[in-house]
Amino acid sequence: MNFNLTEGVVDKSEGGLRKIVLAQAKIRVAVAIPIILIDIALYFSLRDEIPGWFPLLTASYAIYALAPFVLSQWMSKYASLKHLLTASAVTDPLFLTVWIASTKEFGGVISGLYLFTILGFGFRTGRPLMFLCQGASIASFALVLAFAPYWHGHVVFWSALLLPILVVPLYAGTLIDTLRQAREHAELQSRAKSDLLAKVSHELRTPLTGIMATTELLSLETSDPGVRRRTETILSLSDSLLSEINDLLDEAKYNSSEIHLAPAAVDLRERVQALTETFGTLARKKGIRFEAVLDPAIDSMVSLDSHHLDRILLNLIGNAIKFTESGSVRMSVGLVHRTTSGYRLRFAVADSGIGIPEEFHRKLFQPFVQVEQGPNRRYGGTGLGLALSRRIVEAMGGELRFESELGKGSRFWFELDLKDAGRLPAPARVDADAPVATPLRILVVEDNRTSAALIRELLMLDRHDVSVCDSGIAALELLTRETFDALLLDYNLGDMDGSQVLRTYRFGRAHPAPAIFLTADATAQTATRLLEAGAAGIVLKPVNRTNLRQSLARLRGLGNHSEPAAGVGSPAAEVARLERPALRIVPVSALDEGVLNELRSLNSGSGFLGRLLSQAEIDITRACQQLDDAFANRSYAVVPNAAHALKGVCANVGAVRLATLAGAMLQMPSAELESAGDRLAADLRDCARITVAALRQAIADTVSSNRSGTLHLN
Repeated sequence: MNFNLTEGVVDKSEGGLRKIVLAQAKIRVAVAIPIILIDIALYFSLRDEIPGWFPLLTASYAIYALAPFVLSQWMSKYASLKHLLTASAVTDPLFLTVWIASTKEFGGVISGLYLFTILGFGFRTGRPLMFLCQGASIASFALVLAFAPYWHGHVVFWSALLLPILVVPLYAGTLIDTLRQAREHAELQSRAKSDLLAKVSHELRTPLTGIMATTELLSLETSDPGVRRRTETILSLSDSLLSEINDLLDEAKYNSSEIHLAPAAVDLRERVQALTETFGTLARKKGIRFEAVLDPAIDSMVSLDSHHLDRILLNLIGNAIKFTESGSVRMSVGLVHRTTSGYRLRFAVADSGIGIPEEFHRKLFQPFVQVEQGPNRRYGGTGLGLALSRRIVEAMGGELRFESELGKGSRFWFELDLKDAGRLPAPARVDADAPVATPLRILVVEDNRTSAALIRELLMLDRHDVSVCDSGIAALELLTRETFDALLLDYNLGDMDGSQVLRTYRFGRAHPAPAIFLTADATAQTATRLLEAGAAGIVLKPVNRTNLRQSLARLRGLGNHSEPAAGVGSPAAEVARLERPALRIVPVSALDEGVLNELRSLNSGSGFLGRLLSQAEIDITRACQQLDDAFANRSYAVVPNAAHALKGVCANVGAVRLATLAGAMLQMPSAELESAGDRLAADLRDCARITVAALRQAIADTVSSNRSGTLHLN
């Protein structure tokens, strides 16, 4: 029979056993030692002489009590910790027995520690170790009666002390079994609920994605205004349903063990502007006012996790607009006071909505709690948003608070201590229509043909002399023969990293040309890495004429040297400049008409837009196939590069929805890609299908308006 002494241990990992060992050791130090000291004091107060064995016995127990703190850190294997825990279940009662036998009648004072020790093992580790400790206690206490003369004449007293050791653990064992079964049942229910949510989410999202894709295709294929209106209605309702499905997954997020923060330099002006743009439209549709304001006294960037801040504000502002039928919603970032290292800021969202009944105030931040909305649940939601927001605020060092009065609105706020992350950048302003004073000789290194064609066309509009290479090796070979005024380097090249190209090129050169990196990766980590590699600037895709001109203008401000000047191109300033608002409304259509109109406005030659869109279709199809194969073969290491390429080409031609999906894949860790692989692959196929259909329609429209255009990229 296999008797598992750690059966019932909640956490059977090495760390879990180490925690139990240390918890038992702390009890010995915090409880057992003081009681034993009291026993010693009583003994000495009533005895004239001090036995010679007392100091040795006291020192021995002190060493024994402190030993687990050292041994548990030294032992690195699960088996060793298990043996240490098992041994302590036997040695604890043995040490108590020595004390009781030595102190005679005063030993009765500490006899209760037998029970304390037994139950401690029981509730921490389960029944097996508890019964082992109980058996050791009974056996060692029997030795007291057998070998200690004092107890020979006090058998009744000895029996009274033994009785609880015999009976109480047996009763406690039934309680432990009940608690264990209840815990296992709760864990089973929790797993079943999570599995159900995941299954429901997948099973609902798959047909819903098909409905949305089919509806978009129908919208693209018809010219009937009535049909278009109906398809827009279907898409709007589908988006609402998709939001409800996504809310179901918030429960899994709420149950996640930790919230990991990644602070970075943030320009709160951009965040406030992003909130205004995002929620202004929603508020106007409801006929209410929305404003987001920043205290002008906040005159520098701050260090915080903008992603988690956005999640909090999105939830608070979204709720405020949802529950406000008339009046206004106001978000404010105010300065409470300056600290030695930065600011204490108050983030607040106030509305004139329906308010929260007083009976809901005490439980508002509990998960799944919702204000009563009537039988038709007019406002929807799962009741998890505020619970999640409070957890995030607490992780950031603040406390989410509120005040509300029924019928008069609500106000939520929290305060954070944020470090000063440097002065606010002064954005360069470049007139996109102003002529360029001095054309430059520029080398573009870009392995994506769609992006290369667009960048070349944009630069040639300003009369720059442009050369194009599609690989890092080809660029290095050309740079050994020719000189350029500036380099535009794609970060993710097919054969090598763009930063490697720059380092190799700069090696041994006294005056290398300044390099500007092109990337679809908008993370601060990537920006810092590129700037440390020697980049004079970074242009985020999608590339347009204005951001190219701004970057080249900054190069002129540096005097065409590759080393950044003070305050320009430094990691902190450049990362802050590159931080784009994370909040945006994704268009329902597959292609952003604004981007297409911008491309049409180039007017750079007959057939250019048709050629660009045709090449984009080829590049998108190739990248989507790579991603589909990667998910099918579970080759998740391939996903980041393929997603980066897909995001770049989609952004260039305004394929916003597919670019958003690619960007999400780009940010996912391997574990998340693996768990969501089937869903992501299905979403990718559907989104790619409607995007390609929209591209073909745009190509057809372009060809029909310009019959002389060709569909082949030179």
